[in-house]
Amino acid sequence: MAHSEALNILQDIKAATFKNAAPLPHKEQVQAQWQGLGFLVGGTRLVSKLGQVAELMPVPRLTPLPAVKPWVLGIANVRGRLIPVISLHEYLQLPTTLPANQWRVLVVEEGDIVAGLLVEQSLGIQHFLEDSYEESDGKDLGGLSPYITGAFRHGGRVFHEVQLKAILKDEKFFDVASGKADKA
Repeated sequence: MAHSEALNILQDIKAATFKNAAPLPHKEQVQAQWQGLGFLVGGTRLVSKLGQVAELMPVPRLTPLPAVKPWVLGIANVRGRLIPVISLHEYLQLPTTLPANQWRVLVVEEGDIVAGLLVEQSLGIQHFLEDSYEESDGKDLGGLSPYITGAFRHGGRVFHEVQLKAILKDEKFFDVASGKADKA
């Protein structure tokens, strides 16, 4: 008898638990997200899809190169690999808006081409709902416009999507000679 009495008590507890329990929340519809690395250039918020940037690092020690355009800052030895470092501000003819102690270098690789692109500040990984994407040619962004494919809006802010690998493919990117010959 004690066994059936204990079983009855457990069944009463179970029934009371289900009767008084709050219902499970409804499963919300999952929305697709887009992730990218955010950064500033010329005071403009930019984002590049994850995978476009191989590495983010502080500005390394640079060895200057002679007879190159001002946007070629020099060569950096990054773990035994020589990487040219390019100032995106000067390359794109945009002003700098933050002090140099906030600047970072984005290492971008496209096939055999690798370069460090100096930006004003890293804004970290950014997450956007895919439906917040808008097509945009960035025509109001000056030198950035050929590399802008769209924009994301989030929290009242606009992040323009930039194709960093496209910069490495641009003919202008390979025209680094300053035109001034060194005189011995």
